[in-house]
Amino acid sequence: MKFRLSSIFVIASLALALCACKKEEETKEYMNGTLLFKNDIPQFVKPGEKFQTEASGITAPDGTPVAYYFSSTATSKHDTVRTAPFKYTFTVPDTLGTFSLSCTAFAVESSSKYYVSSASTSFVVVDDNPDPESGSVTGWKVRTDESRETLYGRDYYVVDAGGSLWTRYNLCRVDYDASGKAVFGRPFAGCKAMQNVLGGFYTWEEAQKACPGGWHLPSEAEWVALLKASGAPDSLQPFEDSPCGAGKLMVNASFNGNLMWDYYRDVKITDASISLMPAGFALVGVSGYEFTGFGDFAVVWTSDEFDGKGVYRYINEQSDCVYVGMAEKTRFAASVRCVR
Repeated sequence: MKFRLSSIFVIASLALALCACKKEEETKEYMNGTLLFKNDIPQFVKPGEKFQTEASGITAPDGTPVAYYFSSTATSKHDTVRTAPFKYTFTVPDTLGTFSLSCTAFAVESSSKYYVSSASTSFVVVDDNPDPESGSVTGWKVRTDESRETLYGRDYYVVDAGGSLWTRYNLCRVDYDASGKAVFGRPFAGCKAMQNVLGGFYTWEEAQKACPGGWHLPSEAEWVALLKASGAPDSLQPFEDSPCGAGKLMVNASFNGNLMWDYYRDVKITDASISLMPAGFALVGVSGYEFTGFGDFAVVWTSDEFDGKGVYRYINEQSDCVYVGMAEKTRFAASVRCVR
C-alpha cells in the first residue's frame, strides 16, 4: 500500500508539472515583425572566404532589447550580436560539404515570455585544388603516359586520343570585368568558387574563341575519331549518334565524396579517355543563366554548326550512347575541351 501511495504522489506531481509547463507554453508570445537575414553568401563557396551578414526586423512587444545569434551546421560555434546594426562576418569553414548558416532573434531580458525567430541560408563548400587526391573532385587517376599543358595559367592533364591531343578537364577560363562580373564564359551557378571545379560554361559563339593559341575547339570529325578509338563502329559518321563509348569517356571520380556518375547496369565506366564530368549545361535567357543537369549530363561543344545552330556532343548517366545535339548559338551554354 505504501508503494501504491508513493506512486500516486509521483504521478500527481508529474501531472501538476506538466500542467504548469503547458500553461507556461500557452502564455508564451511571438515577437513583433519579420526576421530579415541579409547575406551575400552564394550557393558554392571556398574555405576561408568571408561574407557579411546583417539581421533586423524583430522587436519585443514589451520594449525590452532584442539580440541575434548566428550559428553554422559546420561548427558548434554560436556568435551573439547584441547591439545594432546587427552585423556578423561569416568565415567559411575548411570542411567540404553542404551546410547552413542560421540567424536567431531572441528577447534578451524576457526570453521566457517570447518565442525566438529564425532564418537560415544554405551553401556548399568546395575546393578547386586540381590534385586528384584533394579538393572537391577526387579519385580520378593520373595516367603514366600523359603529360601536362598550361592553358591560361592553369595546368591540364592531356591525353592522346583518336589522333589528337585532348585536355582531360573542362576548360576553366572565365573573364571578368573590373566590377567582378563575368563577361566571357560563366562559372557554374554563377559562383566563382566553381570556376576551376567544373570549368566554364560558354555559348557556341564564345566556345569558338575559348581555347588559347595552338589549341582549338574539336570538330565533329575529331569527335568521331575519338569515339572510334573508344569502341564506336568504324562506319560512324559526323553528326551521327554513337551507340557506345560513353562509359570510356566518363570520369571515375567523386564530387565532395559522392560519385559524379551514378551506377547504371548498361554503362561500364572505365575512364579510359578524356574523363568527362557531368557538369550539366545552362539555358541562357533575358534573366540570365539557368544551370541544370549537374550529375546527369556532360555536354561539350564542337566547332561545327548545322542549320544555323551550334552542334554539341553529350552523354547521359543512363546510357552508353554518345549523342549529337544542336542549340541556339547564344541561348545555350556548355563545357569546352581543347584539342590540337
